Amino acid sequence: MGYMINHAMFQRNGRSGYVLKPSAIRLAQKDLLAKRTTHSFDVAVISAQQLPRPKDASGHEVADKAILDPYVEVTLFIPDWPIVSEAKHKEKGKEKEKAKIKDPQDLSVNDDDHPAHSRPSTPPLPSAIGIASTPSRTVSSRTSVVRKNGFNPIWEEKLSIPFDCVGDMMDLIFVRFVVHQEDKDTEEPLAVYCASLGSLQLGMLRFFFL
Repeated sequence: MGYMINHAMFQRNGRSGYVLKPSAIRLAQKDLLAKRTTHSFDVAVISAQQLPRPKDASGHEVADKAILDPYVEVTLFIPDWPIVSEAKHKEKGKEKEKAKIKDPQDLSVNDDDHPAHSRPSTPPLPSAIGIASTPSRTVSSRTSVVRKNGFNPIWEEKLSIPFDCVGDMMDLIFVRFVVHQEDKDTEEPLAVYCASLGSLQLGMLRFFFL
């Protein structure tokens, strides 16, 4: 799963291997990280073509599993983000003002081309302020099963998956489409596609190469 998400991350930006961080992290603005919005991922799963048949360890198709009963599972992977506590942040600020202690959370750029004394410093990340965090989680929905059709199964089903987003960082939420064989949840999926949610355009008919 880690490889799949990493691959999906860097498919963006012309596959240059460089992706700019979201502004909520890049600019270290705690008000952005404290902003949490709710959304719904609505997708219509139409069909698939020429799904691969299950194979054994040597790569050969399994004869007794040639007939497929596929369904599609759509999963959102939502990362863990700290909850910025404004009250505790103010309380901590008052304590620092009284003690006149310099903030130890002074993060500097790790760049070997600059000596340590001249490295540009950045403000402390908001994650250092909050002490509570929400658990990373996944939310899923699935289609019904198409019986005995792995060549061109047609679902024509609409799925709706509610989720929340911190700091409008849609690029760090990932959506995975998995084609499973019914009653074979423990086996390898028939086909998989993963993409950054922020890179999927609204209202578009998309063909995914699984």
